[in-house]
Amino acid sequence: MRRNKTSMLTSVAIVIVLATLLVVMVSGAWAQSTYNTPLQHVIVVIQENRTPDNLFGSNPTFEPGVNLATVGNNYGGTVPLTPVVMTTCYDVFHRHQDFEAMWDNGLMDGANGEGIYNPNPATCTVPQSNVPFAYVENDKTTNPPDVLGPYFRIAEQYGFANYMFQTNQGPSYSAHLFLFSGTSAPVAYPNKYYDWFSAEIPPAKKFAPVGCTGPLGQYDLEIEPTFPYNEARGYTPPGANPGFPCYNHNTLIDVLNSTTPAITWKYYAQEVFAGYWTAPTAMTNICEPSQPTGGTCTGAAYTGPVPNVVGPAAQVLTDIQNCVLPQVSWVTPDGVWSDHSGGGGTKGWGPSWVAAIVNAIGNSTCVSPAANWSNTAILITWDDWGGWYDHVAPPIGYAGGNGNGIQYVYGFRVPLLVVSAYMTQPGYVSGSWNGTGSAPTTCPGPPYCHDFGSILNFIEYVFGSNQQSLGTIGPAEYPYADSFVQDIVQPTYPYSLSDFFNFQQPPSTFTTIPAPLNAGFFIKYKGEAQDPDNDADEE
Repeated sequence: MRRNKTSMLTSVAIVIVLATLLVVMVSGAWAQSTYNTPLQHVIVVIQENRTPDNLFGSNPTFEPGVNLATVGNNYGGTVPLTPVVMTTCYDVFHRHQDFEAMWDNGLMDGANGEGIYNPNPATCTVPQSNVPFAYVENDKTTNPPDVLGPYFRIAEQYGFANYMFQTNQGPSYSAHLFLFSGTSAPVAYPNKYYDWFSAEIPPAKKFAPVGCTGPLGQYDLEIEPTFPYNEARGYTPPGANPGFPCYNHNTLIDVLNSTTPAITWKYYAQEVFAGYWTAPTAMTNICEPSQPTGGTCTGAAYTGPVPNVVGPAAQVLTDIQNCVLPQVSWVTPDGVWSDHSGGGGTKGWGPSWVAAIVNAIGNSTCVSPAANWSNTAILITWDDWGGWYDHVAPPIGYAGGNGNGIQYVYGFRVPLLVVSAYMTQPGYVSGSWNGTGSAPTTCPGPPYCHDFGSILNFIEYVFGSNQQSLGTIGPAEYPYADSFVQDIVQPTYPYSLSDFFNFQQPPSTFTTIPAPLNAGFFIKYKGEAQDPDNDADEE
């Protein structure tokens, strides 16, 4: 009898243990299934000012299927692309008007119409002609040697997009607004300012306050919504001068905050309150400036117990190591590890900087839900074309609302590297070219046409559930880039960038990306902070 009682107690204990394990397993499965994918983190790494032809053209066979040109058009003729070092001492103008000159109504023949910025004429020699027709040389004789090696390895092991376009047709300020909020419009209302687009660079010197913290005299030019689409100081925020670059409309943060609990986020910038690449500082409802002009950001994103807008940029590496990376991260560089050419202080460290982030995730020992290789996707893009030639014409015709955006969408190609444990295949090329005949000069259509809205739309889908997106940024009257890319560019696909991923397979094994510099170098770096983008000096 005692034996039977013992057996019964043992059986009960086993049942309790099994039940407990079942609850744990179910709760764990539920935690995973609250999202559409196994992903719990997305990192958007933003580099500076390159096109695919320029950055990857030194080795057009680094991955089968890439679409890179060796010659470009120039007013009816052809100009060979010639090698330049990564760290050129000059920069090519890339304002909205420079886009217009190079694009030339779709002829793609006006690259030599762009100006050249030479910050040190006494020591910097600029080629006499055909400056934009160049690719970055990458061999053992460059300084540093094999400077682009980390980028090539990332593309070879993970994913490369042939047809990623910057959504806007101008430089960094508006590009970062699109990457954060899906538009560079000043404000949704009144007077249909959602039909206007911030187009240029607010005049400012190194690390000067820009956006909602800028001085009274600061302004940005906006593209008006009617032909001939002139630039003007259209929008005037309350208490400020015409064109003051402090805007008030939805961003992706409104979407991330719509969940319970809210999706966590951070924006990593070298200088939090300065620099026109820190997009949240240009948003009234996030910055909450202390005064209409010339103040500081007082919003919780800046002053709360756990700020969302943080610096220096290398904090992203320590956050990964300390297992506190938020669910969505935007990462911008210091100038010395930016890919920006001319005057930005670049040393060719950009590829190592990006590899450090990839390797930090790939080799992370953090346990989910903290960021690790099995639950994180890394999207690496460049904010604008930097004035460098690219042979693929952008699709024109945003056609939202009453033609909204047709005057400012799209810009030229920029690279996009996609890193995940769930790639469709190693070295996947989105929109792969078969290598026969002339390289295609237009996008082949969905699902291979991508832009900054693709990144936003992907994030919305990742953190949705039951095959539904979290939602989109803007109202129906104004289609922000995240909804436009899904509803019009690729309507038959569940989410943007879907051709890169297969979430039904087990995660792949990570292989470290070789790079000259590692995370420890960037974390310990004590040099003077550099503006990652010196475009304001060119105004």
